[in-house]
Amino acid sequence: MQRKRRQRTITTIVIVAILVTVIVVAIVFIPRPPPNVVPLPAYLDHCVTGPMVYHSHPNLAITINGQAVVIPVTIDGSCPQPIHTHVETDQNQNYTLGDWFLLWGHAVNSQSQAIFNRTQIFNNKVDATHHITMTVNGANDTTDYQNLQFPRNAGTTADCAVPGGGCQPFNVIITYG
Repeated sequence: MQRKRRQRTITTIVIVAILVTVIVVAIVFIPRPPPNVVPLPAYLDHCVTGPMVYHSHPNLAITINGQAVVIPVTIDGSCPQPIHTHVETDQNQNYTLGDWFLLWGHAVNSQSQAIFNRTQIFNNKVDATHHITMTVNGANDTTDYQNLQFPRNAGTTADCAVPGGGCQPFNVIITYG
C-alpha cells in the first residue's frame, strides 16, 4: 500500500514536471509576431464603440508618377478605427491627413506607408526632378501637408451640392512626379 502511494506520488511529480517543462518551452520558443512598426497615438489606437461625435467625408486622391494610388480601407473589421475612407469618431478629436497616413502605415505594418510631408510620400522623395504638390478644393495648399486638418463636416463636391446638406466640400489631391 505504501509502495503504491509512493509510486503514485512519483508519477504525479514527473507528470507535473513534464507539463511545466512543455509550458516553459512553448513560452520561450514559440515565435510571436513582431510589434507593429507604426505605433499609433492613443486617440487613433482604439475601437470606435460609442455614439458618433461626428461623421465626415473628406475626398482624397493620390497620384504617384502618373499612376493613381488605390486608397485602402484602413479598418479592422473587429475594431473599427476613427479614420478609414472617411472619419467616424466617438471622440471630440480633430484629425489630420497625417493621422490618416499613420493608420494606413499601421494597417499594413509599413513605416514607409505612414510617411507624408512636403519632402516625401511613401518611399518617394522630392529631388531635382520630382516634386510633391497638394491641392485642397483646387487651390495649392501651403500648410505642412501632414498637419492639414479634416473639417468635421467635410464631403465631396457632389455630396455638398445637395441643398441643406450642411457639408463643406473638401477635396484633397496629392501628386508626386
